[in-house]
Amino acid sequence: MLSLGLADVGPATVDMVSLTPRYSVFLSYNRGDGKAAQRIQRWLETYRLPRRLQGGGLAFGDDGRRLRPLFRDIDEMRVAPDIDTAVIEAINASAYLLVLCSPASAKSEWVAREIAMFRAAHGDDRILPLLLEGTPETSFPPALMRRADGRTLVPLAADIPGEGERLALLKLVAVMAGVSMAVLVQRDAQRRLQQIAGAAALAIAVLAVVLALVVQNMNARLAEEKQRVRAGTLSNYMLDDLRAQLKRAGRLDLLTAVNDGVAKSWRGQDLSGLSDADLQQRAKLLLAIAEDDESRGDLVAARNQTEEAMRTTAQLLAKAPDDPERIFAHAQSQYYTGMISWRGGERTRAATAFAAYRDLAARLLASDGKKPDWWMEAGYAENNLGVLALRARLDTAAAQGHFLAALKAFAAADALRPGNRDTLFSLADTEAWLADTQRIAGAPAQALAARARQKAILDQLAATDPQDRQVTADLVSHELALARIAIDSGRPDAALPLLASGRGKAQALAANDPQNVRRKAQVRMFDLMRLKALLAMPAARSRDDATLAALNGDCEADLNRLKNDELADFCRILAARRGATAIAAGGPALAARGDLLTDQWGLDLAQERRLGGMMKESAR
Repeated sequence: MLSLGLADVGPATVDMVSLTPRYSVFLSYNRGDGKAAQRIQRWLETYRLPRRLQGGGLAFGDDGRRLRPLFRDIDEMRVAPDIDTAVIEAINASAYLLVLCSPASAKSEWVAREIAMFRAAHGDDRILPLLLEGTPETSFPPALMRRADGRTLVPLAADIPGEGERLALLKLVAVMAGVSMAVLVQRDAQRRLQQIAGAAALAIAVLAVVLALVVQNMNARLAEEKQRVRAGTLSNYMLDDLRAQLKRAGRLDLLTAVNDGVAKSWRGQDLSGLSDADLQQRAKLLLAIAEDDESRGDLVAARNQTEEAMRTTAQLLAKAPDDPERIFAHAQSQYYTGMISWRGGERTRAATAFAAYRDLAARLLASDGKKPDWWMEAGYAENNLGVLALRARLDTAAAQGHFLAALKAFAAADALRPGNRDTLFSLADTEAWLADTQRIAGAPAQALAARARQKAILDQLAATDPQDRQVTADLVSHELALARIAIDSGRPDAALPLLASGRGKAQALAANDPQNVRRKAQVRMFDLMRLKALLAMPAARSRDDATLAALNGDCEADLNRLKNDELADFCRILAARRGATAIAAGGPALAARGDLLTDQWGLDLAQERRLGGMMKESAR
């Protein structure tokens, strides 16, 4: 039996029965799994290997990129003296046997007979199990567990419940093509990102052309109505599927183009004539624009968008206060209001918005405790409260309670919808906040354990989609966090290799997404953290001050160009620690903002300032 793990595989062995097979795959399945069989057949027959990869196995046609047709009995069965004759003929003409494994197929006598027939014709090496549901113990037909010579097998299967359908099917393609699974996944992800970028440009262009034709060729009333319908359809696609995929690609410029394209469809419409559904969709657009404005550092524009969205969703909720979809929409307005207010230093307004968001999340969960999305909202709310407790008060006990509650809510969502990308991201993010809490509480071992759990989740996401820039950015932040733990634990020399490695990766991310000031700030933070590590080393006083000054850089540029007061404060504090400026330089901005812990970097700026002051006193 072929192993469908991630190791490289070579072309399958050719037997004399099927030198030129008519079918790439014979699908063996129970009739109860007919819809899954039809879907899998369609996917495999339409899949093309990425360019520069070519299938070397029996299953591929002359071009080396497409599989030969699959045999599925409902489509391919011909008139024959008996059914066995038709099946044997098809099996003899097939390169592989793909067994769709489920509790029903495990009990199917017909599936067992097809396995035996294929084994008699071709042996064991081209039988591929695909787990549809259940576990190998409950879903594998007994015939899969024995070789032709009677020896017991424990076959490795492509696993749809554990890996997702696309990754499981890519495993099958890699085996039949005789190519590395890792290379196939990487090339497939690159091709999908190219398709996404092309689809974004095409969707925007099509939208502009369609709207222009509407204006030119229809009377005003008909144009307005058709424009509204078309805008709703395209808006749903562009704000949900397309936007999510562009986030993975790490392209703020394309996200902005998507927002502009959707906004164009609303421009000039009479808002008083819009339906409630249209108004709710427009509020969703405003929040998407606000999120991107914040990523560019434009908090004024972001706040304007969130305020307009908040007014809209509040009015809609007042009309139907028990409608879960309207509760959810207003919850999103409260969340973004809290987030933008926090970024702008309005702590009281942020706390009020986050409290309202928590209450709305509780209402959603009370309405349906089996909906994973509502568990996600509850988790987000607990996470916000944990961040509030940690950053505003450095209350590590309260923060840890909130983060553990958030992990519990996200775990409940994952149990209802296993393997969901957003859920895994949220689990990883909360583990990162829990690690910061434990580090500040003086428990570095617990902090490292939480960071290890975070990295395991991020590695799982990276294996699914190696081109996901959000995953890459979080892995880079993970290296920065490990360096910070090393410095705080009195091991600054151990931090330097992590900082060197992470900075290069952060630079690559910033170059890929030049409009995103967060990416640039991440690069800057690696320099400042390296400066902190050098200052913490005994040899730091004798180090060339020009090197330290270059790492320190221009603190005012951090404030003005990157629009990041947290970085500016940390930069000033490190400058004071070097003796290059007065320690008070870091004070006013820190006091005005009122945070005890920074958002992105987990820095206790008050403690950093005290350390700088103590160092200055000892230097006198």
